[in-house]
Amino acid sequence: MIRSLALRTEPTVRQTQAIMARVEHSLVERGATVERIGAGGLRFKMPLPWRAPHLGRMLPITSGRVMVSAGAGGPWRVQYELNFSGLLALAIVLTAGLVVTGAEWPRLILIDAIVAAWALAYGVPYFAASTKFGAIVSAAAREIVERRHGGRVERPSAGTTTTGSAGSGVPDDGSPSGTLPP
Repeated sequence: MIRSLALRTEPTVRQTQAIMARVEHSLVERGATVERIGAGGLRFKMPLPWRAPHLGRMLPITSGRVMVSAGAGGPWRVQYELNFSGLLALAIVLTAGLVVTGAEWPRLILIDAIVAAWALAYGVPYFAASTKFGAIVSAAAREIVERRHGGRVERPSAGTTTTGSAGSGVPDDGSPSGTLPP
């Protein structure tokens, strides 16, 4: 599964490294082994369920990659790819077990059982894990990129002056703002 999160502004190299550091920290907290790929990417592998300190909803993820890039001149994005091979293997084994045990069932009931098994054993954990990972990436990216936009106060440029009180909206020619002089 490959997903991406669009960024409103182009991140600096420092911001890109900060995003990767935050994602890396979140993954290491959950027991993952993380490898950096250049300045704007990382590759990770999640631990086996019995070796993980706490994975919670991210338990179905086997491995993945995270990158900050602007592919083909498009907007800057944080792209992430998640691998669910362990979950896929579990669903396949469950399907094989249903086929063997339900060989004499009516075909419609067997198909319904297989669809229900895939929905519960693959669909629900897949959705929960990808949503949680997307929230981690989103929080890391927005916290870094949006930080420089908050709290700044715009100051008038050196060449402009205003008459009257500050912020009165009256330009220096005395006409009200938004209207043209006669």
